[in-house]
Amino acid sequence: MSQLETTVQNQIKRQQNDNNKKAKYSRSGRGTVQYWKGRLFKNKVWRKNGIEVIPEYYVRLRHDGVTKRVHLSTSDKDLAADEALGLSIKLAKDGWGVINDRLDRKAVGLTVDEFCNEYRKAAEGIDNPPRPISINQYVRHLKQICTLADVKTMRDLTANAIDKARDKYKLMARAEQRSEASIQNSLGIIIRNAAACFSKRARNVYRRNGIDYENPFIGISKPQKIEPVAAINQDVMLKIWKDLPLLRDGDPNVITPDRKKYATRYRKAHNGKDARWFPIDYSKPHPDAYCAILLALGLGMRRNEIDKARWSWLKYDSKGNCVLEIRHESDFTPKGGTNRFVRIPNELHLELEKARVSLDSPYVLGGAVKDNPKVFGYRRRSTLRIASEWLRDHGIETGKLRGNPLHRLRKQFGSEVATSFGLFQAQKLLGHSSPTVTAKYYAAQTNLPELTHVRILG
Repeated sequence: MSQLETTVQNQIKRQQNDNNKKAKYSRSGRGTVQYWKGRLFKNKVWRKNGIEVIPEYYVRLRHDGVTKRVHLSTSDKDLAADEALGLSIKLAKDGWGVINDRLDRKAVGLTVDEFCNEYRKAAEGIDNPPRPISINQYVRHLKQICTLADVKTMRDLTANAIDKARDKYKLMARAEQRSEASIQNSLGIIIRNAAACFSKRARNVYRRNGIDYENPFIGISKPQKIEPVAAINQDVMLKIWKDLPLLRDGDPNVITPDRKKYATRYRKAHNGKDARWFPIDYSKPHPDAYCAILLALGLGMRRNEIDKARWSWLKYDSKGNCVLEIRHESDFTPKGGTNRFVRIPNELHLELEKARVSLDSPYVLGGAVKDNPKVFGYRRRSTLRIASEWLRDHGIETGKLRGNPLHRLRKQFGSEVATSFGLFQAQKLLGHSSPTVTAKYYAAQTNLPELTHVRILG
């Protein structure tokens, strides 16, 4: 038999096999979407507090005595059934090779950096995507966990690896003599942010891009122990208001630090490394740091809002009142995605105008627009550091290695508003989506009511 005749016979056999398989599918109903619609399953994740159902379907396919679970890329039942039908036909024709090729495209084979790039791409395809600053934090904390657990590729990021990273972080933090509450809170933030890279919305985009990856953080606890806020001592507040003009204009009674001696001592103590920060010279004026404190304490603004605040946000209403609108800009997205309005006391507005750093800059703190707004970081990091260090010297978050003095002033603002005008007003001015957060962490009594209902007779 010639080679040509052999080839023709093989083609005829393959065609007969295909026809037989199609006939078999037709007799069993497997060639219809309706058949596969009744054979779809929902993913279920067991948690301590019950069962969580993941919306995307999966189907069990069997071929050559082997059964495998194959995840589908949609939560629409009709589309999922149609996808299952297509996979079953391919499986019957080409065997497990075509399905394995699809499964092998999982993200488990990606390096950590490659997966982080995939998340950044996925975030762009999500409806109402996270803010750029949040995306950078999610990626940074995922990389931090992978570094602590010595994870090189995503197939190695398992629950055990995450536990290893958590244990290593605790040892390092305890060596720095941090409190257990601080360690627990930081770990909760790191794990929660890293897990955001595996959100349902992000995984839907991964699947559309040909990547199927389960969330390794399922079942990992993210506890936090946030202490309810307490009002700042009135003596501390009086000292801050009294000394703030010295920060703006410079304090002539402060000794100027010797930067050269400090640099020499630092290099000796740190194996020749140059100092990143130098002692702050408070004898010089720091009007930008002065404005940062006014915005935090007087308007309850967050650090990133203070850093990106523009003069164009200040407007006057029909009654002549000055109102600040925190809104979306090219380098800034409001937390929660919604704008908010805060009425500015006239005295505070005048102080901001008098302390203006630059007439050419559009920002309240001065400075230029960042070259790449998507890169994580503040524009005026040194200004925020000066403001924070000055507040520490005045009793705000003193002694806390990871404290945030400017955010502490935001909580004081919320407490003042809640005490004087009510919880609803505090929630709206702080920009919280729920009054629960405001009540629990941002609202303390700044003064006690004077009770006059008691009557002592006789």
